[in-house]
Amino acid sequence: MTTTYNILKKTFVIILTLIGFFVFGQDNKMTEIDKQSKSINSDTELIESNFDLTNETKLKVWYKENRIFKIVQEMNVDYGEIKSEIYLVANKPIKIIEYENTYFFLTDSIAKIKGYSIDIEENFRAVSYITNWKKKQRELIISGEPSEKKNISYELEKYARIIRKAEQLINE
Repeated sequence: MTTTYNILKKTFVIILTLIGFFVFGQDNKMTEIDKQSKSINSDTELIESNFDLTNETKLKVWYKENRIFKIVQEMNVDYGEIKSEIYLVANKPIKIIEYENTYFFLTDSIAKIKGYSIDIEENFRAVSYITNWKKKQRELIISGEPSEKKNISYELEKYARIIRKAEQLINE
């Protein structure tokens, strides 16, 4: 009886330990990805190029020696804007942030006196921490609700197309 109890106790401890490693390992991976993306944002040696793809869509690319480190795509929609930020290390995405921002008209008199008539408010954000790009593995954190779901897509294939377009543009 005590042998069975000891075996169950040891099995339970092993399972809890493995769960702990998995949970804390994911947090460490996400913290490391955040550090890498902050490092990319602060790198003053990166070249920034801006491209107007259409009247509604703009692409900004930060790169050095034909290696892309960051891409921002901004799309204007009738109610606001949708922005995608892609951070890359060794030409592989590590973090992707999708924002939806809604325009709204200011009605208070102080804003009108200052000359503002329109403000913008973030109402949706999806952050993807890419743990394995080839296997399409990621940790996805969503906050808010998009205004129009038809305009929001945080599928990885969408970002692969944006990356290919950015590579094409900087190599021309």
